[in-house]
Amino acid sequence: MKKLILLGLCALFAFANDSDLDGVPDNLDLCPNTPFLETVNKNGCSENQLKEIKKNKIKFNLSAGYEYDNYKNSKNSHLIFTSLSAKKNQFKLSLYYSMLSYGNGYKSNDFITSLYYYNYSIDNTSIKLGGKIYFPTYFNDKIDYALFIQGIYFFDTFDIGLSEKHKIYGESGTNAKDTITAFADFYYKKLTISPYAYTENSAYDSSTWYKYAGVTLFYSINKKLGFMFDSSVDLEESENYTIDGSISYNF
Repeated sequence: MKKLILLGLCALFAFANDSDLDGVPDNLDLCPNTPFLETVNKNGCSENQLKEIKKNKIKFNLSAGYEYDNYKNSKNSHLIFTSLSAKKNQFKLSLYYSMLSYGNGYKSNDFITSLYYYNYSIDNTSIKLGGKIYFPTYFNDKIDYALFIQGIYFFDTFDIGLSEKHKIYGESGTNAKDTITAFADFYYKKLTISPYAYTENSAYDSSTWYKYAGVTLFYSINKKLGFMFDSSVDLEESENYTIDGSISYNF
């Protein structure tokens, strides 16, 4: 009888310190309120709970890179940039900073914050909406704004998409610039190949449109580290081209 009473007291004590009855004490349980009868790991988390944690986790990305622009009728430019982004569920917030220098001694820089919203509710289709603010910096004393929309349709091994960016300049005498881009993404193991073409109007002459084409290569070493290479060319003047590369780290 004493043994039965002792076992009963132990059971009551165990249940009192294991509120979701998953076999892991509350002080060690990383996933409280596990649904009854769901199998858990040593931390008290079921497979469904782990999926929910992964879904709601804030994902960070840090990247840095270099861009070279070659111009036929003017000095070339060099750009160094870095960015930090945080993504949770369908929202992504990014901070971007760059320093630009031309061969003629002119310098410029940008500090940009952007917010994007992703909608995956439509079958095989993703809609991305966003906005950017270009803050005043040492060389640029006006605020610029941009609105962005992108649509992507997914196939089994590749996707195609179209985007539009409408940039509004704070500088007097400038027009809004529209950039329309068509692209595709082809996936091969850890490599993504993304050819694209875009056209954009001049900020000083809205009737003048420039046309470009290029390709982006992204290689994922693992889930955390990746490399990107991009090259584009002016379709009307092939001596005007851009080459850039960056490294990114997810955490």
